[in-house]
Amino acid sequence: MGLDGIEMIMATEETFGIEIPDEVAASLFTPGELLEYVFNHVPSTPSSECLTQQLFFRIRRGLRAYLPAMNRFNLDTPLEEILRKDQWDNAWTTIRSNVGQNTWPKHVPWPTLLGKGPKNIRQLIWHVVASLPRPNIHAGEAWTRERIEGEIRRLVYEQLEIRDFKMSARFVEDLGVD
Repeated sequence: MGLDGIEMIMATEETFGIEIPDEVAASLFTPGELLEYVFNHVPSTPSSECLTQQLFFRIRRGLRAYLPAMNRFNLDTPLEEILRKDQWDNAWTTIRSNVGQNTWPKHVPWPTLLGKGPKNIRQLIWHVVASLPRPNIHAGEAWTRERIEGEIRRLVYEQLEIRDFKMSARFVEDLGVD
């Protein structure tokens, strides 16, 4: 594993407050395998509710409040098919105030050619998940699988600048980790 892989492991260790032994790190070939390792080594709990599903419905409700005549959309619908760039800040403010929580990010960047900002509804949902406060382990809070996945997706984006990937994608072959 090259420097990108080492940085990814170090960022994961720092984010979750765990140590990943070198021999284990060398055997983690996909983000999904990294997620499983983290899930098994941090205080975690199964979630009785699907966080990403809840966020989808809240975002949909918020978009409908902003654009009452809005057509249907799905997870892969590009944001630019729903809104124009000049509408985005007001739309996000409306969504956040109508259906969000104060833990949702105050600002979400508009997608650009350089990859800044979520490009579709799915990426927007993961952006919100990754921005939520981390569980306070000292207060008895635990990680859920979705929250861990959100953090791993954030780390992959920050370390590799890749936003769209499957959790089964191989770090070296598919994501270009050296």
